[in-house]
Amino acid sequence: MPRHPFLKGLALAGLTMAGLAAQGPASRPAIDPRLYAGLAWRNVGPFRGGRVSAVSGAIGQPGVFYAGYPGGGVWKTTSAGATWVPVFDSVRDVSSVGAVAVAPSDPNVVYVGTGDMITAGTIEQGNGVYKSSDAGKTWQHLGLELTRHIPSISVDPRSADVVLVAAAGDPHRKSEPRGIFRSTDGARTWTRVLYEDDETGGQYVTHAYDVPDVVFATTVRYYVPADYPIDKLRSWQFGQVPRPTPESRTGTAIYKSTDGGATWRELPGTGLPRLSGRTAMAVAMNTSAQRVYLYGDQGLFRSDDGGATWRRMAQDDERIVGAGYECGV
Repeated sequence: MPRHPFLKGLALAGLTMAGLAAQGPASRPAIDPRLYAGLAWRNVGPFRGGRVSAVSGAIGQPGVFYAGYPGGGVWKTTSAGATWVPVFDSVRDVSSVGAVAVAPSDPNVVYVGTGDMITAGTIEQGNGVYKSSDAGKTWQHLGLELTRHIPSISVDPRSADVVLVAAAGDPHRKSEPRGIFRSTDGARTWTRVLYEDDETGGQYVTHAYDVPDVVFATTVRYYVPADYPIDKLRSWQFGQVPRPTPESRTGTAIYKSTDGGATWRELPGTGLPRLSGRTAMAVAMNTSAQRVYLYGDQGLFRSDDGGATWRRMAQDDERIVGAGYECGV
């Protein structure tokens, strides 16, 4: 036998395997079926499908919802979540979903933006926008391939053909395909309507549903220098890598449109701290687009004058301050 312990172990393992092979399957002891006759299959978990990156419901169809996953495509329920079925598996080129939006005026029209935002170092890139006109049965790929990451989509409540996309862009390189894009022909063609620079992309976009010409959007600095260790990156660090000087723009800003997203102006952010990182917005119904909420790394803020001024809400509630995974409001 070899003198070296490792080689000796290999030799013994080889002899053992040879001996088992020589015995053959017929010589192995049989297990009495009565010992396991009472066993039955049961689900022991896990009881979660991982992080959900996007959700949307079908107006006028109670119980119908769509959920998008960072690496698991799109799933649909018609039973208010009791059961789910995958509806995106026919798309072979990409499985990462960052945004899902059902058209408020037509529940058969569903838009999907691919490419989830970087979270905890994971990078799941996409290849643009997909559209279904038959409630998820079939899908069309409709451009914006180079945007890579689409975290938000908003469809005009009056028309399923008018859609706005917030595209973060490619985090690996400075690139032009990022910002807010608009289509008025059902995503067949796109126009970039809001752009800051080649490091800053669109983060969130939302209509005021009872005043659809009013739309709000936010941006985020979405570029990581080549020498930054990507495995150490966290989603809430965008706008801080490398950490900006007090005088520089962080890339996080709020914009407002009063013509359905065709043109935009940056809001001054009166009452807000210096914003950075990811944000989300929502406009309260039946307020003539005056009550607006903003959520981000710095907390939850409310405006009662259409975004002109802001005040911080629930600032003592630690559950909604600096969590790092701000996904929506």
